Amino acid sequence: MRFSGIERSQRIDYFRKFDYLLMGVVLIITAIGLVFLHSAMYDMYADNGASAMTVQIAGVILGIIVALFFCFFDYTIFRNVCFPFYVFNLFVMLLVFTPIGIENYGSRSWIDLYVTTYQPSELMKIAMIILIAKYLERINENGMTLDSAIIILAGFFIPLGLVLLQKDLGMALVFIFIFLVMIFVGNVKLWQIGIIIGGGLAAVPFVWKFYLNGVKRDRFLSFLNPDKYQDYSLQLRRAMTAIGSGQLFGKGYMQGPLNRGRKIPVKMSDMIFAVICEEGGFIAGFAIVVLMTIMLLRMLQVSHRARDVFGSCIAAGIFAMFAFNIFENIGMNIGIMPITGLPLPFVSKGGSAMVTNFFSIGLLLSISLRNKKGMFIDD
Repeated sequence: MRFSGIERSQRIDYFRKFDYLLMGVVLIITAIGLVFLHSAMYDMYADNGASAMTVQIAGVILGIIVALFFCFFDYTIFRNVCFPFYVFNLFVMLLVFTPIGIENYGSRSWIDLYVTTYQPSELMKIAMIILIAKYLERINENGMTLDSAIIILAGFFIPLGLVLLQKDLGMALVFIFIFLVMIFVGNVKLWQIGIIIGGGLAAVPFVWKFYLNGVKRDRFLSFLNPDKYQDYSLQLRRAMTAIGSGQLFGKGYMQGPLNRGRKIPVKMSDMIFAVICEEGGFIAGFAIVVLMTIMLLRMLQVSHRARDVFGSCIAAGIFAMFAFNIFENIGMNIGIMPITGLPLPFVSKGGSAMVTNFFSIGLLLSISLRNKKGMFIDD
């Protein structure tokens, strides 16, 4: 897939070209998320829940500002800064192994910023996407070279290794899915993709034996047989009970017995979809799925219409990031995927994730503004 150069001497019609559909559906999802997050956290306000909700709202406001700021910058500037951006985020990821690192739910993935916490792997995903996109574009222009292959593989395996050391399996799976989608969209030859996938499959037994041992393995398998792994499937069983009890129209906003009774573990992040379905019923859950699907399809369209390989691969990587998170989060709520702790984008609690998600939306908006169709107006 090759893209011809585009004359840039004309002025972009920002208002006409702005992707109102993508930004609009993201804002609707975010608004719904805040509404149900308020319900999930209401009974915890006495336990500092109000402060957490304030951080979430601040994350939304800051995220929107970040998205609008970056959408008006030409995304191609990241070609020149992708290396320092990547190295900086790699350095920040290493800080989780220092005394300021925090362990939650068995994963040491956060940094204590005193006023809030920050998960460096969130922004590292974007840094990896941009770096790999640059070299996939180079491969499209000049063919596969040793230095491009080394940089792409190192750019993927280094952060993946750090995430595995943090014992964050869910995030590791996101990195893997992003990488596979990007090399497919980037027109890497099928035999080269096969070698990469084959190498990954060869590592599965090692990961299964030495990484997924004991509690982690039982928790991972609990979705296949909740009754057999009752000590580790409580979260899943409560979530499925909440979803089923909501039936068609739900128990009513802030009226969910399992939600209000604090019976749904990690209901503010992992299991927020269960809260939505318990109180809003199948209608609310289906609405979330439809909105998320519209958002993902729009991301694919942005990737398809991008003016160059660089933009197309960035958009594809961001699509993969959101697609896996959404499928895994909803899947683990309804019992068809293992519980990995991945949040539901724009809905689950998490200020740093919210800002990072909006940053990625800003990149997509920038790519969409400068796509191949109707990009410029005459001065």
